[in-house]
Amino acid sequence: MFGLACANLFNLMKNYNYRQEAEMKKYILSLLVIAIVCVAGCGLKAHNNDSHYINAEQEGNDSEKMLYEILQCFNDKDADRLKGMFAPDIKDKYDIDGQINYAFKMYNGESVYDGEVRNGGIASSTIKDGIYIEKTVDAVLNGIKTNQEETFRITIIRRVVDDAVPQAVGLEKIYLQDGDYKAKAVIGKTYRGEETDIRQQNQTFSDDVDETASIIVTNGQTDKDKVLQNGNENIIYVENLLQSMNMTPYEGNEEEYSQYDYKFTVLNRKNQLKSMYTMTNNHCCITDKDYKDTYYTIDDTSTYNELIEFAKSLVD
Repeated sequence: MFGLACANLFNLMKNYNYRQEAEMKKYILSLLVIAIVCVAGCGLKAHNNDSHYINAEQEGNDSEKMLYEILQCFNDKDADRLKGMFAPDIKDKYDIDGQINYAFKMYNGESVYDGEVRNGGIASSTIKDGIYIEKTVDAVLNGIKTNQEETFRITIIRRVVDDAVPQAVGLEKIYLQDGDYKAKAVIGKTYRGEETDIRQQNQTFSDDVDETASIIVTNGQTDKDKVLQNGNENIIYVENLLQSMNMTPYEGNEEEYSQYDYKFTVLNRKNQLKSMYTMTNNHCCITDKDYKDTYYTIDDTSTYNELIEFAKSLVD
C-alpha cells in the first residue's frame, strides 16, 4: 500500500495544477498518512508478543520447551511437577493425580532418544475485532525411544488465550500413544468415556501380551536348548507342572546356580521374561519378570522329577 501511495503521489505531482494546489496537498497528505498507518500497524502485529495477536514462532518455542519438560517428568516419574503445568480449572475439574499415576504405569523405562517436536499450530480459536479472544495450540513429540525398547508419542494441547475464562490458560491435555499410535493414556481434559475406553483397550492388550508365547528348555551342562512355541500342547503341560511344584523358600545365592541341570525360561508375546526356573539337585531358583531371584527347596519331588525327565527328552 505504501508503494501504491508513492506511485499516486508521483503521478499527481506530474500533472500538477496550480489552481488546485490546496486540494492536491490535502489529498497527498491523506495518502501519506494512510500508508504510514498501515505500515506501522503491520509492524505492531508482527512484533507483539501478546498471544492475542499472531505469534506462531513464540508459541511454537513454548510448546517445544513444555514437551521436553513433560518427557523429563515421565522419565523421573515426577507427578508434582507435571501436575503443576496444567491450567487451574483443569486441575479443579479432573482427577489429574489419578490420570498421571496411570500414565506413568503405561510409560515403561526412561528415554534414550527424546524424539522430535512437530508443532501443529492453532487447534481452535475465536477472533474478535482482529485479535484472538480464545485460542488453543497443539504440538507433538514424536519417536521417543526408551531403554525398554519401546516407542512413545506425546501430544499436548494448551490454551494460550481465553478472555472469558482467564484461569483456563495453561496446559489442557496430554495424550500418550505408543509407536503404533495406539492410545496409552490421557491426562487433563477428556470427553465422556475417553479414559474408560483407553484403559479397557490397554487391559485387553496387556492380557494378550502377558500370555505365554514360548518356553525355552535348556540343558545346563551342554547349553543345548529347545523352544516350545505357542500352539504346542507341551507349553500348557510344562507351565502347569512349573506352577504346581510344592517348594519351601530358603536363603540361597546366585553362585549355587552357576552350574545347573535344567532351566525353563517362560516368555510372553513380546518376547519378554515372565519367569525363569533354574533347577539343580532338588533346588530351584525362580527369576520373576523384574529379574528378582527367589530360592526354593523342592518338597514335591515327583513333579520336579517329571519336569527333569521331560527336559531330558528334549535337550539330552
